[in-house]
Order: sequence, then structure tokens, then C-alpha cells
Amino acid sequence: MPDHLARRLGTLVAWCSTAAIGAATATGAAVASSYALCAAGLFALGGGALAAYRTVQTAEERTDRAILERLQHPAAPEPAALAADLGIRPAAVKLSLHRLTASGRLPSPATPSDPAR
Repeated sequence: MPDHLARRLGTLVAWCSTAAIGAATATGAAVASSYALCAAGLFALGGGALAAYRTVQTAEERTDRAILERLQHPAAPEPAALAADLGIRPAAVKLSLHRLTASGRLPSPATPSDPAR
């Protein structure tokens, strides 16, 4: 696994662990009627979950930018070639292409004409 992916995975695991510990703390504190500790646990839960979300979102934005850069060339590669070039799975490339098309940053593929006309 490349070093940057290992760091990203480690960061994601750390934030998810923070959220899980916060949830357990909040639950235990609520049962024990320690509402200040419950609030602290909920704060940790929310902060960990938000940070985990942002970690994934940042990774997706980097992938989208890298794919857009490679698609600017006249001979745009196929998704499998993009995946191999970027060192990611073809499914991640397809998901990125879908996100880019849905957001309007990438033109949608031409639809075939209606044969009924």
C-alpha cells in the first residue's frame, strides 16, 4: 500500500475510533445520569464523525481533480487505464466520473438518438 494511502487510512481509523469512544462514553454517562460527561461524549462522537467524513471527502476531491486533469488531454484514457495510472480501483474511477458528471464539472456522455422518432 502506498504511503499516502496508509496515512489516510490511519487518519480515518483514528477519527472513527474517536467517534466510537465518544458514543460509548455518551451512552454509559447517560445510563449513569452524568449529563456533563454525556455531553462530552456526544461532542467527541460528532467531532470524530465529522472529521472522518471530511477525510473521505478530501480523498474524493483529490481523485476527482486527478481524473479531470487526465481527461483534459485529447486522447482521454478509459476508466481501467485511469485506475491503473492513479493506483486506485476501477470502481473508484467510475464513482468519481459519476460524481463529476452529476455535479456538471464533466459533460454527460452523448445519449443515443431515439429510434422511435
